[in-house]
Amino acid sequence: MMKNNATYTMFETMKKHKAMVTYHGEFTFESINNILLYARRDIKLRKVDQKMSRKIYAVLVEALENVLRHGIEKEYDTKTTDGVFILYRTDDGFTIKTGNLIQNKDVSKLKDEIKEITEKNIEQLKEAYREQLRNGGISTKGGAGIGLIDMAIKANKNLEFTIFETENDTSFVELTINISQQEEIAA
Repeated sequence: MMKNNATYTMFETMKKHKAMVTYHGEFTFESINNILLYARRDIKLRKVDQKMSRKIYAVLVEALENVLRHGIEKEYDTKTTDGVFILYRTDDGFTIKTGNLIQNKDVSKLKDEIKEITEKNIEQLKEAYREQLRNGGISTKGGAGIGLIDMAIKANKNLEFTIFETENDTSFVELTINISQQEEIAA
């Protein structure tokens, strides 16, 4: 049982904002592809301009892959983790929320990455992104370490993290990404 019911909070968000696309369950490469198909269709139906649509889609891909890549793996034949995802429209843009469990031993590393991102301005983030592409390798989890940086750039640093301690040496990480239509910053 969670000390703070993060999943309930995300469900309340879905109801309040009349979410466009939601998902709660097992994240696999197949489920992510399906979520992306639904999201792309819904964004198109809402006649979102092409530049904003591309930005939303790029952030969606990163955010959903982060759930799969960094969530606690289930013991199946394919890479699987549990998570929550919400995409909804706001007065000035769109919000993407993801949530998943991570091992408590990984919390301090995540907090360090978040701190590093929040302390940099957009130009410094772009340089860090380029530097990681030049010199970074692929991690044991399959990423190049640029996902959070890329999302921060595309969302003009409008990222929020909430970490809820749960039981069994795990924590629930909720990531909120706000993408404003007012802030058109090229990534």
